[in-house]
Amino acid sequence: MLTSRRDYILRIIDEVGRLLARVVFKRRNGEPDQALQAVVQACERLFSLEADKLFQFTPEQHFVMLTDGETPEIARDKVLLYAALNAEAAHAYTALGNAAMARATALNALRFSLRARVEFPANNLPAFAPNPALLREQLGATPLDEGTLELLKRAGLS
Repeated sequence: MLTSRRDYILRIIDEVGRLLARVVFKRRNGEPDQALQAVVQACERLFSLEADKLFQFTPEQHFVMLTDGETPEIARDKVLLYAALNAEAAHAYTALGNAAMARATALNALRFSLRARVEFPANNLPAFAPNPALLREQLGATPLDEGTLELLKRAGLS
């Protein structure tokens, strides 16, 4: 039973990883609207929830939903995948000229990426894991909240 659940979760991670590649392709081809649609589709698959329900939850609730009952490595990979989807959403929002949403999704990507590195094993990170230093750079000189600053400090990136 545990093996079949683990296999199922790994298939979802693989599937969402392929959707992430589609997001990157759409964004790089100058199709930010389609990239955002693919981000939503990937998030729906990752959480097994429709967007109208999924985006009612807070980031903290998303973290718990991704990690609860998972092995540390699978929890980390799911969190990093969600961080990568948020990072891609930030790029798409930037291309669309929506600075507020670009900042919000980049900040979410940074927080999830840092939490994954601080709370779970940091070895053998998946290729899709966002680089927290690049995310921090993307946010520019905008001040960060205390929680994010603490995560940066704990990750050794302050």
